[in-house]
Amino acid sequence: MNPKLLKAARSGDKAIIDELLLQQENFSSRASVGQIAITVPEDATTQQDTSCLLGVTPQGNTALHIVASRGYLEIAKKIYHKEKSLLILSNMRLDTPLHYAARAGNGKMVFLIIELIRQSDSIEARRMLVATNKNKDNALHEAAKYDHVHVAEILMEEDAELASMLNNAGMSPLYLAIVTGSLNVAKALLRSSSYEKASSAYYAGPNDETALHRVVCISQEITKAILQRKPTLAKGADYLRRTPLHFVAHSGHGDVAKLLLEQDPSTAYLSDADGFFPIHIAAMTGNIGVVDQILEYCPDADELLDYEGKNFLHVAFGRKRLDLVKKIISKRPDLRKLLNDQDNEGNTPLHTAVENSDQSSVHFLLRDKNVSPNIINHDGSTPLDLACDKMDEEGPQYKLNATFCILGCLAFTKALFGSPVKKVVPSSDGNEDKTKPSSDDKVKENSSSGEEIEMKKMQDEELKKELDIPKNWVVAAVLIATVTFAAGFTVPGGYIADDHPGRGTIVLAKEYAFKVFLVSDAWAFVWSMLATTWFMYAGTSTVDKHTRRRVFFLAWQCLWVAFSGMSTAFAMGIYATLAHSSASISILLCIIVLTTPPLATVVSEHNLLSMSRTVGIRQGYRHCIWPTTIHPQVGKVLRPALQPVGARVIYSLLPMLVAYAIFFLFPLLFVSKN
Repeated sequence: MNPKLLKAARSGDKAIIDELLLQQENFSSRASVGQIAITVPEDATTQQDTSCLLGVTPQGNTALHIVASRGYLEIAKKIYHKEKSLLILSNMRLDTPLHYAARAGNGKMVFLIIELIRQSDSIEARRMLVATNKNKDNALHEAAKYDHVHVAEILMEEDAELASMLNNAGMSPLYLAIVTGSLNVAKALLRSSSYEKASSAYYAGPNDETALHRVVCISQEITKAILQRKPTLAKGADYLRRTPLHFVAHSGHGDVAKLLLEQDPSTAYLSDADGFFPIHIAAMTGNIGVVDQILEYCPDADELLDYEGKNFLHVAFGRKRLDLVKKIISKRPDLRKLLNDQDNEGNTPLHTAVENSDQSSVHFLLRDKNVSPNIINHDGSTPLDLACDKMDEEGPQYKLNATFCILGCLAFTKALFGSPVKKVVPSSDGNEDKTKPSSDDKVKENSSSGEEIEMKKMQDEELKKELDIPKNWVVAAVLIATVTFAAGFTVPGGYIADDHPGRGTIVLAKEYAFKVFLVSDAWAFVWSMLATTWFMYAGTSTVDKHTRRRVFFLAWQCLWVAFSGMSTAFAMGIYATLAHSSASISILLCIIVLTTPPLATVVSEHNLLSMSRTVGIRQGYRHCIWPTTIHPQVGKVLRPALQPVGARVIYSLLPMLVAYAIFFLFPLLFVSKN
């Protein structure tokens, strides 16, 4: 393309355009009609200028492409009248000037090009209105892609068939407008008076989707408009057999689900390629509003089962959607009947919750007395069997571990084994009963070398995890030791100055609060050092695992005692320095600081408290202190490993209470002497 023409077309300089067009006119007038030969001027520049309108850019764009994309109407008219063939020329991407005008969103330019197409006698020119580029996008696709409403309205008024053309991706302009967020264009297309005659391609998208599949997740208004114009789309399924209601169930728009169900409730009974009904999808994603709407319009949808024989509550427990289950059950108590249903493998929701180590779901289910904890699946296992199987014999069994608490909760609520011979859970002192089913022994003897290698890798990983846990707690123990060591030399109240009697001694040495400060600080330092040493010992791989576990729990108790001592020292330091000037504030601060360790214990024992409530609801709260209803078979196997709830509470709080007693009573022995 002539550089002068390119610059003028981009800038809209009419003077240069007129000059170049005049040169071409003068050149054309030199040839007589009927002559074959033409005279080429000697000036090479003039020769270049005379053919400038036929020049193109490296991408094949003509001057009309450039002018159309920038909206220079007068220049476009002049170029067209001088070289009408430019109207039908496309660039290397097969874009026509109409594509460029539509993409730019210039409605006046689009209208002008359409008028020029009407005036043209060329059949090819008239075809430009429906011309497509390499992506098979027509001008309406371009308008839809870039949300140019006015352009879309002009094109639809000229030729409504543009809306039924699909591009390479199988998208109609309406579908493309929705997926690109051009909702104004989508509304304009739906306002068109030609929708009644529109074919199914009008709403088509890739993979057998329709515009309704996508718009249900975006706009309730457009969803309603499509359903009014094409109600049969509500049952349309994509290549995975998903209907628009499946999409709504995943996105969670309850109001849109209501629209679809009002139009055609039968869509709730259509499953996708994986066997999931819309209610299963909503349960998986925790969309309570959609589940409510489905059950409102289809009350028997609770009986729908997927390919694995799971109802929607099964699926919700499998995805740990307990909030959904609670709200649905509270609104529809009759659905409690589903809590004992078994899937194709005989598993109930309780089996599923135990398998997922979902402690909250286990507690919720066991608090319902209609839920049976002793249903046996097709493998002959009860939930208690699964809980035992999930206990890791090679790793440390922490009393706050969710799996351990699930096991205890089942044991204390009359749960039974499905088989009389089960492996024994390791006891709290690390002793283990090696009794196992004879079939397990045979499997071990016949295991292949590959399985042994895999098992060895798993054991190494578990050992690494076990050794990392004590090392993490060393940081807390060292921090307490550092703080208490520093506090021992930066005492509250300071020291007596050198120019006073008793110089160098502690100012508050005779105060009772200060004595408590010294005792608790020293106590915290000693026990934090013990905890540090024992945590390091528990993290040593050369020590046998039983010794590591015992030492770890001893270090854990020492850490809590040290924590209590540090808190007491801080509280008494505040009281000693502020008691005479601000007694009320100092007392309040002491209470807050001294209650920190018990509060921390309550937080750390959250699983224990939740288990206590479950046992209390199921068996009565007196059994929380010392359960007496454990089945003999269960008690014989699990009693060494499970402490009663009351004993565990006392075991957790006793070291802390003893420490407080020592902190406050020990200084009283020296009050009379001072």
